Order: sequence, then C-alpha cells, then structure tokens
Amino acid sequence: MNSLVIAIVVILLSFIAPLWLLHLRAVNPNDTSVATPSLTPAKLMWLIPTMITLTLLLVTLTVYVQIGRFADWDKGYVDENIDYLIAADINKNAKAVSETPYDKIALLKLAHAYAEGGLYAQSVETLDKLLAIESDAEVLGMKANALYYRDGRDMSLEVSIILSQALAIDPNEIQSLLLMATHAYLNKEFQQAIAYWQQLLDCNNPNVNRASINRAILKAEQSQANRTVTASE
Repeated sequence: MNSLVIAIVVILLSFIAPLWLLHLRAVNPNDTSVATPSLTPAKLMWLIPTMITLTLLLVTLTVYVQIGRFADWDKGYVDENIDYLIAADINKNAKAVSETPYDKIALLKLAHAYAEGGLYAQSVETLDKLLAIESDAEVLGMKANALYYRDGRDMSLEVSIILSQALAIDPNEIQSLLLMATHAYLNKEFQQAIAYWQQLLDCNNPNVNRASINRAILKAEQSQANRTVTASE
C-alpha cells in the first residue's frame, strides 16, 4: 500500500515541480536567466501555477475515486466486467453448446471461457453437465478449481472431495495438484506446496509448464528460508 502511495506522489511531483521551478525563476528579480513578462500582473503569475497544481491533484483524485480500489489494491477478486474478447468467446461457445448440448468439446470450451472471464458459478454448472456425460479426472480438477475460486479461495469439503475423486482417477492430474499447491502456498505451507509442484515435475507430463513451476518452487523455498531466519531472530 505504501509503495502505491509513493508512486502516485512521485508521478504528481514530476509534473508539478518543474512548473513551480520555472515560475519561481520567472518571478525572482535576482535571476535573469529567465525573462519576466512585463505585461503579466503579479497575482496572475502566482495564480497560473497554483491552478495547474490544483487541477492535477483534483483530476487524479477524481479518477481514482471513480475507478480505484485503494483498500483492495493487493487483493484478488472476481471481475464482473468481462473483457469483450472473452465475452465474445463465451457467446460463441454458448451458441455451440446450444446447438450440440452433448458435445464434450463444446462444453469443455464453454467451461474454460467462463472460468477465464471469472464467471466461476457458470463454469461449475457447465462442468456438471459435462460430468453427467462422462466422469473425467481433468474435468473434476477443473470443477474443483472453479468451486474454489467461486467461494473466495475456500478449500471446502466439497472441493476436497472432488479433488480426491480426480486424483483417484489420475494421481498426477494437473489442475488438481496445481490447486492443492496454490492453496498450500497461500496458507504458508511451503514444504507441502513444493511437494505438489515436484510431483508434477516428476510425472513427465508434456502439458506441465515446467518453467512456471520451477519459479514457483524457488519462490516457496525463499519464503520458507525467510520465515526460518525470522523465527530464529
């Protein structure tokens, strides 16, 4: 939060400070480097930079009040305002599902599109339709993720049961292990998170993003080391 405040102040000062510097040079009779306009009244000389300063501050604050979320700047939340490209993708896939209600590929794409747009409840409903056709480890993993984020990152009993079902079918199901690793990391269970990520690396699945997981493991190891150092002090 403090870094955000500092950034806003620095940006404003970068615009305001040069204006006042030029103004002070202009009205300073001992400084002949900048000529003082002889026809400009003294009051007007101070009014112009003052009005510019106030305008910059008021515009910044007004824009921030309208679109900013200062108290929640570091918190994730479901964005109900979907990007138009994602909305178009949802509409396209929803149309495909309406035309072929039992098409597994169409249902899967629609569920993906809903999740991409943060519409996790709709994603869960779509995945339920898909699971009614066929029980699949990947689909179960997707449903667990959608439920988890729909309920505000809550590892509920329902999510845990679905994860167990997915891993019973495929012990190395990617979505399930990633969710479990993420939840462990967010709860500062760094060693457990590393274990889940390492399991994904060891399974040799070509769909695993190894570079991303290696970075996550490194970050978890650093966090764990920092916590150990803090505890020992």
